[in-house]
Amino acid sequence: MQARGNAQLAQVAQIRKFCLLTKELDHDDGEVTATMKVRRASIYQAYAPEIEAMYR
Repeated sequence: MQARGNAQLAQVAQIRKFCLLTKELDHDDGEVTATMKVRRASIYQAYAPEIEAMYR
């Protein structure tokens, strides 16, 4: 599935690694706004180890 998606993207935008989170992002936890927009700073703080592991 990753190869199919990458075929439509420029090389610099292609997905190399991904990680599934252990739970769905939740408004009550401050991870998304009421309109379901991701709060990036909050996500980075909560999932910093997982994000850093993808860049190793």
